[in-house]
Amino acid sequence: MVREHSGPGVIHPFILDVRDRDAYASVIEEILRLSKSIDFLFNNAGVTLLGEAQTIPFERWKWLLDVNLMGVIHGTHLVYPLMIAQGSGHIINTASVAGATGYATAAAYAASKAAILEFSRSLRAEAKGYGVRVSVACPGYVNSGIFTQDCIIGADIEAMIRDLPVKMMTPEEAASHLLQGVVGRKNTIVFPVSARLLWWLSKWAPTLLVPLHRRLLRVFQRQ
Repeated sequence: MVREHSGPGVIHPFILDVRDRDAYASVIEEILRLSKSIDFLFNNAGVTLLGEAQTIPFERWKWLLDVNLMGVIHGTHLVYPLMIAQGSGHIINTASVAGATGYATAAAYAASKAAILEFSRSLRAEAKGYGVRVSVACPGYVNSGIFTQDCIIGADIEAMIRDLPVKMMTPEEAASHLLQGVVGRKNTIVFPVSARLLWWLSKWAPTLLVPLHRRLLRVFQRQ
């Protein structure tokens, strides 16, 4: 399937469940048939779960980790060797500022994003010698549709969104920040300004984040 767009070249979109490694391998095979090489891999698929940790069923924890973490590993495991063989390429993994700061009511999500953050840092140290770049994006809140009522346990979605500490970015704003970081060859791309502030507070003054965690909890504890 070819979709019209305003830039050069053509787009060949595929529907893919990143949890399915065999399906992922088939898509990579088709991409190589069409394009011969892969210069960029954006591991961006992600889901969330919000709720106090003791209320989240085990099956939902596994579902989230299969998408957020194993999806990144599947993509990297399939594409990274190709980039090594061609001597170039850029892998961009989407983590979250929550992976560095923690996030009360999002233990599963924060755990998956922390894993991606450290996976990216570790892989970068290896990949440099092969001419492959590895970046990790750590955005703040993005209004991407990731918040749905079936991913929120113990609170109403409208009340939860009203209680967010900052306004959500549009997907277009987030994409612009991300691509600027890629063009700028940044290793870690943290955006917007509010996320960068939280990033540095988590490193140098983590106790200042305690009120934020209390705020995130209150909509769930008032039920």
